[in-house]
Amino acid sequence: MRPGSLSTKFDVSLFETGRLSEMIRRFGAWHGMPEDTIFVVNLSLDELVTNIVVHGGQGDLQVHEIMLRIRTEKDKVSIEIEDDGRAFNPLDAPEPDLSASLMDREPGGLGIHLARTLMDQIFYQRVGQRNLLTLTKRVQRASATAAS
Repeated sequence: MRPGSLSTKFDVSLFETGRLSEMIRRFGAWHGMPEDTIFVVNLSLDELVTNIVVHGGQGDLQVHEIMLRIRTEKDKVSIEIEDDGRAFNPLDAPEPDLSASLMDREPGGLGIHLARTLMDQIFYQRVGQRNLLTLTKRVQRASATAAS
């Protein structure tokens, strides 16, 4: 996997998740990330960005922008999602009751649960008036014999 980085700003719209997904697929392919890693990163980002769009504003405070930074290094990919919405630490969200039937389950929480489960590390910070969520995923390199 070759080192590289990408930074972009998204409109606060669910329509942007398609552009985000395509961008992650292209970035991952360009940097030699395995398909399963690209899928996991894409799913996690889709869930978290959707939560920001749907739940990030409250009252007069609305999300005006979402910044995304992605970086590859040796054996990992790191992603930062930054927004100017209300303070919200997704790591404080309660775990969903996965044992309950769909009819008895409280709505919400599955996207955050998926990201927590699929990514190797997730950190949250409130920096000034901005939320900063950092996700890390280890990338399994293809063995030298598989590449030849």
